[in-house]
Amino acid sequence: MLLTVEKQKSNQGEVAICFDEEGLEFLISQLSKLRERHDHLHLMTPAWAGNELTEELQGGDQYELCNSLRLVRLP
Repeated sequence: MLLTVEKQKSNQGEVAICFDEEGLEFLISQLSKLRERHDHLHLMTPAWAGNELTEELQGGDQYELCNSLRLVRLP
């Protein structure tokens, strides 16, 4: 599975979420969990004691990995 969150080094306001088919299905399943309740989920890389995000940078040298993604469903 491939699922990374990357931010552009030169433009800290831009984020890229990169995934393969399996990563897409995982992301959809996580978002679906939030459909049923107002809550949040944490997705993290192994470096941050998680296993939901991979650490294989996809965007090249102009990007850097984000080690944590918090999905929040607001009331």
